[in-house]
Amino acid sequence: MGRVARESIEEVRRANDIVDVIQSYVPLTKKGAAFWVNCPFHDEKTPSFTVSPSRQTYKCFGCNVFGNVIDFVMAYEKLDFREAVEKLADRGGVTLTFEGGRGPSKEERSVRARALEMMEWAQRGFRANLAKNQPAQQYLQDRGLGGETAEDWGLGFAPDEYHRQSDAALKKFDEETILATGLCRKGDRGWYDFFRGRITFPIRDPRGRIVGFGARLLDPDAKAQKYVNSAEGLLFHKSRLLYAVEKLAHSQRLKETGRVLLMEGYTDVIAAHQAGFDNAVAPLGTALTREQVALARRYGDGITLVLDGDDAGQAAAERGVNVVLEMGVDAKIATITGAKDPFDLLRSKGPEAFQAVLDAARDAFDYKLEVLASRYDLKRPVEAEKALRELADMIGRSDSPSLRELYSRRAATALNVREGAVLNAVEAEHARHAEAKLREEAPRPRTPEAPGGARAAYEREVLRRLFEHPKILATASSSLAPEAFETAALGELYREMLNAWDEHGEVVPGALLSHVSGEARGELERVLEHIRIPADLGTGVAEEEERRLVSEIQKLAADNRPKSASDKLEVLRQKKGRKSGKRA
Repeated sequence: MGRVARESIEEVRRANDIVDVIQSYVPLTKKGAAFWVNCPFHDEKTPSFTVSPSRQTYKCFGCNVFGNVIDFVMAYEKLDFREAVEKLADRGGVTLTFEGGRGPSKEERSVRARALEMMEWAQRGFRANLAKNQPAQQYLQDRGLGGETAEDWGLGFAPDEYHRQSDAALKKFDEETILATGLCRKGDRGWYDFFRGRITFPIRDPRGRIVGFGARLLDPDAKAQKYVNSAEGLLFHKSRLLYAVEKLAHSQRLKETGRVLLMEGYTDVIAAHQAGFDNAVAPLGTALTREQVALARRYGDGITLVLDGDDAGQAAAERGVNVVLEMGVDAKIATITGAKDPFDLLRSKGPEAFQAVLDAARDAFDYKLEVLASRYDLKRPVEAEKALRELADMIGRSDSPSLRELYSRRAATALNVREGAVLNAVEAEHARHAEAKLREEAPRPRTPEAPGGARAAYEREVLRRLFEHPKILATASSSLAPEAFETAALGELYREMLNAWDEHGEVVPGALLSHVSGEARGELERVLEHIRIPADLGTGVAEEEERRLVSEIQKLAADNRPKSASDKLEVLRQKKGRKSGKRA
């Protein structure tokens, strides 16, 4: 079979942000410009594994593993290079092209691709089951979810049988694929269906692919949990998904208002869309997470939390408020009044009543202050201090100094406390949270001395500066050939930097790793120890640095300039042929 084309490898890497991919395997914590976690490749008590979004690389300072997003999947999933590329291609929606051979056959497709196929197969089955089950149809009809609504939203039904779906699945899919979907499980007595006696709601990712299901019991007297979701697995991660998120990209109301409506339940969202509020989404039965807020922010400038007016809804509202305020989101809180939830309000009083609720939405920080005023007697100094400590803890988690200051001013007015006192409390909490994060970091061991002597160190320094000022590569290629480097691995690395600039107009360290040898990978790791991306320089200083870098490149080229016409022709030939891939 042919090799994966170089262009496809780069497309796969670009489609799979390294932070997003590694986050799907291990929980990353942001510290400064990077993300940290206990290394997944060796045992440790404090994090020494760091992921750089700007470089698109990872590095462990404990066991010294280093690589890009493809390397991580290879190491974590125990896959070879091609298998990892195919897996990430499925994840990123990339169609691979090959050199000198056919693409993968149906049998060779990744488990993820087969699992997605099985999800669509299951959806067809759930829809067919609904068409045959009168009680399920009547239930949806009574709730205003029958007919076209059920069809538009893909609502289905899972019969109350233990082996119906699993028996059919085993005839069509392999066991690894079936387990990856979470639709069927294998116990001591064999296979059984996970969803039974329930209305099913397909849950899709932002690209519209079914990655899981939510399901509601049809029998109100059953003792089982009323709502269940697919289990966490290869496809489904409920903390990072939103129900109906696939519809936001085409939402007309979102284009008009710039705000995403976050509701509590599936039926709330469906009713909102039916009433013209097609910017509504919902968490998947869990408290609102930072990942879900970040996902919503991809689509809108602001977020409005639309929550039930009962005690449970208000408790959920406060949890959500803490998340959005810590993240610095433009957020409002809309509380349902005169009805149980958005679904009931829309059914009983119509879109106008719901719009009135949205119009009355309060700023999230104002809402937080109102909650504290109801919880504490702010006229009593002891109670006011408790409120101040709670506010300081929340505000102190924000990474934005300006937001911390602005929140502190508002809090000072509400609590009738000097602004300086509030800001001092907030900054003390911020320092405490920052210190706690720093304590989790493992001390970095001394980097082993790089080989090659003074000449190699000089060549590394030139490459470091080229990473910081990559636009110089546009002219460097005409004067400095890769063969001018005495250290072959550094010359190879320089060649790939030129290729990256020629092809994409940028040089991302993680993009180079899939195209260089092991020695060049080691040199790249050494260079990255000292670079700053982007370079933290003023305009005038940057221009002077670039002029010096051009001089150094000319000097390096002069040291190895061809002596004869035949030598010059050889350099030109090698320049034209330098784009040969290493691992494609």
